[in-house]
Amino acid sequence: ENCHGTRCAGEVAMEANNSYCGVGIAFNAKIGGIRLLDGPVTDAMEAAALTFNFHFIDIYVCSWGPRDDGAELDGPHGLTEQALMLGTRSGRGGKGSIFVWAAGNGGLQSDHCGADGYVNSIYNIAIGAVSPTGKPAFFGEPCPGVMAVTLSGARVTHRQVTVTSSSDGCVEHFQGTSSAAPIAAGILALVLEVNPQLTWRDVQHLIAKTAKIPNPTEPGWNINAAGYHVHHRYGFGLLDAGLMVQQAACFQRAPPQRECTEVRADHWRQKQQKNRGVVTLKIQSDACDGRSNEINTLEHVQVRVNISAVCRGDLSVSLESPSGTVSLLLDTRPNDASAAGLRNWTLMTVHCWEEQPRGLWTLQV
Repeated sequence: ENCHGTRCAGEVAMEANNSYCGVGIAFNAKIGGIRLLDGPVTDAMEAAALTFNFHFIDIYVCSWGPRDDGAELDGPHGLTEQALMLGTRSGRGGKGSIFVWAAGNGGLQSDHCGADGYVNSIYNIAIGAVSPTGKPAFFGEPCPGVMAVTLSGARVTHRQVTVTSSSDGCVEHFQGTSSAAPIAAGILALVLEVNPQLTWRDVQHLIAKTAKIPNPTEPGWNINAAGYHVHHRYGFGLLDAGLMVQQAACFQRAPPQRECTEVRADHWRQKQQKNRGVVTLKIQSDACDGRSNEINTLEHVQVRVNISAVCRGDLSVSLESPSGTVSLLLDTRPNDASAAGLRNWTLMTVHCWEEQPRGLWTLQV
């Protein structure tokens, strides 16, 4: 009785030229379904699903995640984190599985996808939703981990998404980031159809280089120091299928990934009392200069924090790069009254894409 997976599959791969409902974006794609959410879900079940047959499956589209209630903070646990890493290193014959993730529908509950650990994973492509007019979807969640947006089939006069359903025949309204993420997966299937040699990181670079600004009048657009337009609701912008396929054919491979880590421990209790609840931490980084893992241009920037708080929903965390790009990693959430704070929690931004990393980083809590 749940048609959710069928509708997602239809957006990607509905058969062409059969005069039924519509046509999938990547109608030549083969598609399969893995039943996961029909009852209690364990870390092991998630890990098994995300690595299932990973030498054969190119793209995993995941229209699921933590509850969109503005109170939950959850993400991949140990086995699932390892599964995502394994998929990108060994999936698709070593080129890396492509994980497409719905960014979340908690907008009306003032949720923020910085509280979604799946969105904060560097291995996932988090997709938000826009209306037919290019405005952010009312249910969308902002955060700097969102890479891009696509359309969503909202219940309005614009019927831009038509899909199959297991019980209702053709359905003309399928909204949510659950609807947006499979559209992105279909576009990426077209990209891999024209160039199967692209790695998981190549695909992310391609999105960053080709996404378009859907509504330039929407407040919040910023140009980072490398010239990329970024937005906490749109990511790099709206996916352009034609341009992505065109550029994928001759896309230059990304160099090998490097990782540089700065570790900083600080006791903030006294600082917080002096600064009326705002704590600022300055981090001088040499980006591992002169070492084998030296970094010259950024892709993902992650911050792992341990923060105690009487009310977790009162916390907001922002990061400013040496070039001046500010990412709101986590915003306040009025529905989150947990006293658990942030325990070994990883936040992520793509807004510093291809900026240089050396210099003074500013973390503000």
